[in-house]
Amino acid sequence: MRIERLTLKNFRSFESRTFDFAPSFNVLIGDNGAGKTAVLDALAIGAGALFLGLDGASPPGIHGDDVRRVTHGLGEVPTLEKIYPVKVTCEGTVEGSRIEWTRTLEGPKKHTTHGGASDLAHMAEAWGEQVQAGEPITLPLISYFGTGRLWLQRRERRSSPSNGARVLKPGSRLRGYRGCLDPTSDHKAFVSWFKTMELIQLQRGALETLESVRRSIIRCLRGWDNVLYDFRLGSLVARKPNIQLPFEMLSDGVRNILAMVGDIAYRAATLNPHLREEAPLKTPGIVLIDELDLHLHPLWQREVVDDLRNVFPAIQFVATTHSPFIIQSLRAHELINLDDRNRESLPSRSIEDIAEAVMGVEIPQRSYRHQQMLDAARAYYEALEEAKGARGPRLTELKQRLDELSAPFSDDVAYHAFLEMKRRAANLPGDEE
Repeated sequence: MRIERLTLKNFRSFESRTFDFAPSFNVLIGDNGAGKTAVLDALAIGAGALFLGLDGASPPGIHGDDVRRVTHGLGEVPTLEKIYPVKVTCEGTVEGSRIEWTRTLEGPKKHTTHGGASDLAHMAEAWGEQVQAGEPITLPLISYFGTGRLWLQRRERRSSPSNGARVLKPGSRLRGYRGCLDPTSDHKAFVSWFKTMELIQLQRGALETLESVRRSIIRCLRGWDNVLYDFRLGSLVARKPNIQLPFEMLSDGVRNILAMVGDIAYRAATLNPHLREEAPLKTPGIVLIDELDLHLHPLWQREVVDDLRNVFPAIQFVATTHSPFIIQSLRAHELINLDDRNRESLPSRSIEDIAEAVMGVEIPQRSYRHQQMLDAARAYYEALEEAKGARGPRLTELKQRLDELSAPFSDDVAYHAFLEMKRRAANLPGDEE
């Protein structure tokens, strides 16, 4: 399953907008409030139409908060009106066939329509029947990781050592969809699966599926060489030479990647057990990630896209970021700039070029404070030159302006002294000691 085009109408801040997606990786950038998370939420609604025909997860719908609002100023007090209908339309490829489906909210007392997604729902119903019959049908994976994922993990640090992990009983393959489109879902299901598989492996010997999930995590977990469930600690742990740390004690960046990659890999193994050790490699699907760079070191930001691409080659990723290092790691047609509809190929461009030309950061080669000092110095010299010939109230205004320009940098003794020296050399009236 892959979404190649998304068209939004009256969804959040978008009156009408179409987005085209690459088959492997897509990264959304733009100013805060540009609509990056809105696009991910719309994709979740579109991809979630799959659950109209499948048990295991509830299809997300279009809600009142998703409706575009416009302000009218006909009177003294402005009014705010919701604009209907709201439409989320997807075009994509499912099982080799290109299809189009739409979810619509027609009005304030309506529910999200299902009819426009009937083709996808019927395909999903057929998959469900094949699953019940025990046929080796390959199911698509769908998952959404929101920015709240680490907040939940921090909250769980204060809970029990096992973080709610339990031993799972046999269940349907479709439980691989449980909670998959909740952007604030935690990692307990993955840890429970890992714990259960470790116990089975103790009884039956090496399990190819468990080892493939473990390998997937290690390949993305830079600097760590093993992940396992430690029954003495009652916790998932990560290891590297001479160090072993439980999940709760890992850094935010490590926990972020471990939980996210582990979740994707375990869902692939649960949905497609017939693929065994190749489940992470061969499971198709769509994964949405808000703020991919969350708590990652710049070195890791440069590598995370290729790591995910290599470990899950059949997955289509759509992520948001504010990191120029992630942008630099993309290939042609994988960047979607919400502030500029033109796509760009950026791998050969420097971080400075990306920050300035793509992200709108002025003169990124210099620190923000350094640039402030330069701007203040220019304004200071201009005011000083004008003050030399000024008299009366205008001179007073300019002298006050000089004080205002130099005051923010009084902690930089050399800079501040240099400005004061220039002012004394100008011999402004009233400045004589």
